[in-house]
Amino acid sequence: MFTLEKAPQEPMRIRRNHNLGIEEARKRADRIADDLKQQFSVTKRWEGDSLMVKGRGVSGHLDVDDTHFELNVSLSFALKLMEGPIRSVIEKTIDEELA
Repeated sequence: MFTLEKAPQEPMRIRRNHNLGIEEARKRADRIADDLKQQFSVTKRWEGDSLMVKGRGVSGHLDVDDTHFELNVSLSFALKLMEGPIRSVIEKTIDEELA
């Protein structure tokens, strides 16, 4: 007899530099999360300088500091199959907010 073990999934990680300062970066992070909410039905809440996001098949956090955004998101198996297109949408959203 054998058992199948579920391999841990690596989160999708997206990191971007910015020169906005922490307050403006937090405002932009809120706007990014609002856009993701419309596209992926996620909820958001702040825990310190981390914006937590959670929805059906997705959970993670957008960490903000004086010079960086770093998004770490875990996707369900079904969404993991579409990681490429999901990543593209998220990267576009972040890049537009930082432009």
